[in-house]
Amino acid sequence: MVANHRITIVDVAKHAEVSPGTVSNALTGKRPVSEVTRQRIFASIEELGYQPNLVARSLVNRSSSTLGVVVSGLEFYGPSRSLVGMEQQANELGYSLLLNLLHRPDIDDVAPILNELSARRVDGIIWAVHEIGENRAWIDQEALRALPPIVFLTMRTRPNVSIITTDNRAGARLAAEHLLSLGRRAVGMITGPLDWWEARERCAGWRESL
Repeated sequence: MVANHRITIVDVAKHAEVSPGTVSNALTGKRPVSEVTRQRIFASIEELGYQPNLVARSLVNRSSSTLGVVVSGLEFYGPSRSLVGMEQQANELGYSLLLNLLHRPDIDDVAPILNELSARRVDGIIWAVHEIGENRAWIDQEALRALPPIVFLTMRTRPNVSIITTDNRAGARLAAEHLLSLGRRAVGMITGPLDWWEARERCAGWRESL
């Protein structure tokens, strides 16, 4: 174990008897490295306790391998399960998540969070905040062009904006229609907060089936 100084890629290269460039290629996958050499490099990394400088790597590669996630309502089942799914998929793809919790999603004051994520050089942003009232008023093309790519979850369709959502209205309507087809005469509904757009959509679908 090398002591008294921070272990560098040069130390790893010397220990593994390869060039620093070969170590870099093994870490980044930019160029092929033989399996024997790769295993020797990673054995040296483990033995020396090398910790890659992620900030420096992000400057060189123009990628931080980090995604910013802005979320609210984690006390509810849906948002918390969505976050678990994001983390699992990001991990499989070699990304880490930088989580920001928006405590007041009904307030359209998102500049501090967006500025922080941009300063952290995230590769993209997942905006998993429920649409409440006018809390999407900040979305315009000029603002989006100045930010990393953003994907929005669970909100109304908007032109030229990347959105991933489910058809809440159709889902609720199909659920109610299924119960009615079984001979049920009165179908009730337990809903989430009605200031959430998706909750109102589910209510609308339920009413359409009655």
